Amino acid sequence: MTVLTPSVRRVQTAAAGASALVVARLLLEVAVHERSRATDWRPVVRAAIQQVASDCSSPNWDGYGAKPVSLRSKENAQRLVDLLPVDLPEPQAVADPDGHIALWWDFGRDRVLTISVDESEVASYAGIFGRDVRRHGQEPFRDDVARALLDSIREVSSRG
Repeated sequence: MTVLTPSVRRVQTAAAGASALVVARLLLEVAVHERSRATDWRPVVRAAIQQVASDCSSPNWDGYGAKPVSLRSKENAQRLVDLLPVDLPEPQAVADPDGHIALWWDFGRDRVLTISVDESEVASYAGIFGRDVRRHGQEPFRDDVARALLDSIREVSSRG
């Protein structure tokens, strides 16, 4: 029997021989790969939201009359990020000219989703989910993220 320790640095095995060593090494590689895949991207996106809010906190930050991003919009966007499952793909954080912060997923032509957060507890979303498939709406978020938003993120990031 082979056991992986929680630190994933050592493999314990009761088996002997060359085959057991190969299996133990393969199990260790799988565990290391899974650990690296499950990296929590949320702190990185929270920091990006902080930077976007700072860069866009003045009126007319874009030179075209954009509204400033408010502290409340920034906090709501960061809270939304905290509520997203870590197994979702990492979004980009951008400012909208209306003073909102948007989370943006871009998977190439015909596969784009934006979720925009303002001072309310409502997330507005719009996406292209393939050729001629467009969807938009608004969903509240407080202590969780609406299934429509989660499903939209998964759908836009799927290979088809």
